[in-house]
Amino acid sequence: MAKRPTAKRYAQALFDLALGQHAVERWMDALRGVAKALDDPTVRFYFNLPNVPLGRKQQAAAELAPGADATVVKFLGLLATRRAITLLPDVTLAYGEMLNAHLGRLQATATSAVTLTKPQQEQLRRRLRDLFEKDVVLEARVDDSIIGGVVVRIGDQVIDGSVRTKLQRLKQRLAEGSLT
Repeated sequence: MAKRPTAKRYAQALFDLALGQHAVERWMDALRGVAKALDDPTVRFYFNLPNVPLGRKQQAAAELAPGADATVVKFLGLLATRRAITLLPDVTLAYGEMLNAHLGRLQATATSAVTLTKPQQEQLRRRLRDLFEKDVVLEARVDDSIIGGVVVRIGDQVIDGSVRTKLQRLKQRLAEGSLT
């Protein structure tokens, strides 16, 4: 039995086609739009229903990307045909990583306890750009469990300036009796 392609392989194939058509950023926008639509549990449920004819699923996939390039629409139809449309969020993520690498950018995720304002995000993005000497695309997330501060992830690197981590370190030092 042949292995099913992974999201990364789908993304690579689509990215290679986009490069040939000089449309990498345009296609990224279309993928994001469809992936966002798939965040809706009802939409995901529809694509997972075995009794919905394949042709209808292909048509629905195309309707999720109005105005998208014909190749992107065909790609969505292919995913629907292979019953892999729910892979699209992962395909979009992998495609975005390829796009950023192609453009020489880094993808960073900043997680904070409260929503970062636009000026705070821009200041953080500039600091990261200076630190890594590359343009940085910043995605901001909120997780109140970090109590305060910010945790930045770039690839497999983590810069943890959260209050939660600082408290954990203080607790550990107190337990070890090495508060000096």
